[in-house]
Amino acid sequence: MKILIISQWYAPEPDGRVSALAEGLVKKGHEVNVVTAFPHYPKNRLYDGYRLKWRQWEKINDVTVLRLPIYPDYSRSVVKRSINYLSFMASLMFLAPFLLRRADVIWSYTVLVGLPSIWISRLFRIPVVMEIADIWPDTITASGMLKKGRIVRMLDLYSRWVYKEIDAFTVQNIGFKTSLTSKGVEPKKIHLVENWADPEIYRQVERNDELAREFNLNGKFNVVFAGNMGAAQGLDTVVEAAANLADIPSLQFVFIGNGSCMDQTKKLGEKLGAENLLFLGRQPQEKMSSFFAIADALLVHLRDSPVFSITIPAKTQVYLACGRPIIMAVKGDGARLIEENGCGVTVPPEDPQALAANIKKLMNMTSSQRKALGDSGRRLYSSRFTKLMLLDKMESVLMEITGKGKGS
Repeated sequence: MKILIISQWYAPEPDGRVSALAEGLVKKGHEVNVVTAFPHYPKNRLYDGYRLKWRQWEKINDVTVLRLPIYPDYSRSVVKRSINYLSFMASLMFLAPFLLRRADVIWSYTVLVGLPSIWISRLFRIPVVMEIADIWPDTITASGMLKKGRIVRMLDLYSRWVYKEIDAFTVQNIGFKTSLTSKGVEPKKIHLVENWADPEIYRQVERNDELAREFNLNGKFNVVFAGNMGAAQGLDTVVEAAANLADIPSLQFVFIGNGSCMDQTKKLGEKLGAENLLFLGRQPQEKMSSFFAIADALLVHLRDSPVFSITIPAKTQVYLACGRPIIMAVKGDGARLIEENGCGVTVPPEDPQALAANIKKLMNMTSSQRKALGDSGRRLYSSRFTKLMLLDKMESVLMEITGKGKGS
């Protein structure tokens, strides 16, 4: 198949799913072209080595990549973020059709690029499969970026139009399928392809004491949060829990990553006197398994919202692959996954007292008890979330929609 992937984010950005999908499909013998923006997420500026042009072609691990202009912004400003999204949509609408070759199918990442994806699919007369990574506009209001009002109503109308026009959808959680169905999408158009973790990057490794010494992780019970530090993560709760546990000198909260709320999180820690916070910034992907091996627990936290209760954050599969106990501070699907498979502890979101109590619970366990939790997570990953298994499912969806699948 000739596959066109449309995504605002792509490597070297920490996109995870999109570049892994593109490279995986190439290894399966398909021709893959990606149209994306100039990389800036989550730095809020263009990556080193890039400057804005009207177009730029690259070859990344045998994937042909076309980069189009975007207004680079990842701030908390609603106006700037809107310009960011709209600028890339405009590039797709007015530049992409003249630069792209006809494909057999489009795989489009999120509702954000819904309109241009539909436009390109109509021009080339090919079907489009859209990945739903967030439920719009519900996720925006849940994260606090926008309050309900005229803009949200307009986004809801736009999203429902996109849902109506797209040929098929892939969703990462069964809760997303239920949500889309409630918005009028036919169930037969929705395909469950859960998140995976790349075993070449995320796996169980031996503890690296040299790395632990380098980053001041030795001699501590390390609770590690990794990934985007944005509004949706509700990290104020984590800081408050850390302040509540400041009298335990061996305990340390470690943040790896960055995002629009990182500075806010640091300032709150200073205000509350939480000296047990350690911010390591963004680290290379190839080092993350070693950081996780030093962790005594890996933390997932989202704000308390109905839309997040149908979400299993992508970092969950990464944590499972690395075989460490998980603290899941998310209601609904995420909590059930951890509880039913004995991979860690669950905590109500935005409840610093409950979070502090469960961290104490983990600290009071023996190392063998914590290892058992991590091993359960690793087994769950191996049985359900491997990259190869889920790439096969995604390939099957694309072949089915193009009429090239079994039984077509």
